[in-house]
Amino acid sequence: MDWAGLPADLLIEFAVRLTVTDWLKFSAVCAAWNRAAKTALASGRRPKPEPPWLMLAGSADPATARFFSFQDGCCRTATLPEPAIQRRIWIGSAHGWVVTADEECALHLLNPVTGSQLPLPCITTMGFFQALPRTESGDATGFLFDERSFHAVHWPEKAFEDRRPDDQIPIAQMPLRFLRKAVPLRDPTSPGGEYLVVMIHGPMHKLVFARRRDARWVVLPSPCLFEDVLHHKGRLLSMTACGALLVWEPDGETYKSRVAVPEHDEGEEYGVYFRKYLAESLDGDLVLIWRERRSCYGGDDGEADSDSSDDDDDAEADPTVGFRVFVLRESCQGSEWKELHDLGGAAVFVGYNSAVFFPADGTPNLLGDCIYFTDDNLSTSWRSKQEPRDMGVFDMKNKVVTLMASVDQHSNSWPPPIWVTPSIDIVKV
Repeated sequence: MDWAGLPADLLIEFAVRLTVTDWLKFSAVCAAWNRAAKTALASGRRPKPEPPWLMLAGSADPATARFFSFQDGCCRTATLPEPAIQRRIWIGSAHGWVVTADEECALHLLNPVTGSQLPLPCITTMGFFQALPRTESGDATGFLFDERSFHAVHWPEKAFEDRRPDDQIPIAQMPLRFLRKAVPLRDPTSPGGEYLVVMIHGPMHKLVFARRRDARWVVLPSPCLFEDVLHHKGRLLSMTACGALLVWEPDGETYKSRVAVPEHDEGEEYGVYFRKYLAESLDGDLVLIWRERRSCYGGDDGEADSDSSDDDDDAEADPTVGFRVFVLRESCQGSEWKELHDLGGAAVFVGYNSAVFFPADGTPNLLGDCIYFTDDNLSTSWRSKQEPRDMGVFDMKNKVVTLMASVDQHSNSWPPPIWVTPSIDIVKV
């Protein structure tokens, strides 16, 4: 049989029943099958969802990244557009897009499956950072951080008390000290091509957002320290370091916050601290995930804003020892978090990505009621580049952490691995 000669409409029906992993294989068979896949995309039809891929460095070519797929248990390599992907850090992902920062702290929104890439606004548009003069050869040297302006925005009542000098940040330290996490909340391929990225930046874990039409980072003033953000059922939500859930409501061209759920008590145990993530369950419920680490230095989270980025191979990261998961429930007393002891058979992926649930049934290599986690502390990872990353699998029922055997050989790569939900789409640049 001449498989290349099958009717185009039949090939399209085959293609849209495939996952991204199989779609890529389908597209590579021959020119006719490739045309059918492109025609399906152009008409708005997409591959079936599949579990997140683990994006890895692990290659001698700095322009390439590797991707481990649970769908087929294989690794594949892709060459990505400049700047070289292994010379960037990966600070967030969602909807198939990764937010990266290069060696000059230039930010990009990248789809690693298609190679589509969009520039994000320069960090100087926040109003707190000013680029220092370049060297005679044109190399970036760093940024000047205006602490007085920063404090005046977030603590205006103390503006006249602040006499802090400006801080000069060397270019090598800038991403590690000031870029915490970035979350693409709106897909650039959505109608209108309008992306929305919210970034948590240092010092003190503050929020800024950028839209394509703004061409700048817009500050969201708040005295709080933030750990995660999520777009859930049309609302922009954020989780503070103290465990309070804030809702950000549209206010003209920006947003203003209100407390939706008060601080969630973590209890007191010396040397224990929790990293917090927001996610949406398969049923659409709002979920809070606590990642438990134990530190010999007490309860600090090990990512203080005064962190130095000096390369110290003797530094030790605090390992993840467990997770706790809560779902938001309504009661006569208001909204409150209720602890869960399983994930309803789903798997959850957490790290620098926006945490995501995925049904485990139907994927042979995926375990249900387990949390797959990667490192999420760049400054610690930088100081211990030769050490294995803090990554593994936590079984919610057995309360045990195990290694991801399939990718353990890449666990000390740089930049640290990140989960990426694979997406094939068409973006208008």
